[in-house]
Amino acid sequence: MKNPLVSGGVSHLPPKALSCGRCGSADRLKLETIESIEPHAGELAVWVTYACQGCEASYAHSAPFRDVAAVLNRSGNGSGLLQFGGQYFHCGEPMAFAESSARNVYAPMTTEDVDDGLLDVYLKTRVIQCRCGFRMELPV
Repeated sequence: MKNPLVSGGVSHLPPKALSCGRCGSADRLKLETIESIEPHAGELAVWVTYACQGCEASYAHSAPFRDVAAVLNRSGNGSGLLQFGGQYFHCGEPMAFAESSARNVYAPMTTEDVDDGLLDVYLKTRVIQCRCGFRMELPV
């Protein structure tokens, strides 16, 4: 699935190696999202966002798929949340649909029953969860 936030021209930039430009390390990177890019000549590449856990710098660019695979295959890299295409992963496995609901986005600032004339606004959501119990609510 192509990332709608990545414009067509951006995905044609040559892939850059995964590394922190601030501290120069590639050992403390944490992947946040991985998205496919439009077909292109050259080596297999994906659009990736990641952060350095050492200095907390964040990056987003196309990267060689082999570099991304190397970060994913590090031992102890299974914690945290990763968005890969249209799926969310936690604890190294895809999160599954749990429930959906409608939430009222207006929360009164007082416990008294006050009719302030505001209309209720509801947001439809879906809940996904991991086998470990981690849950996340997403807008539908």
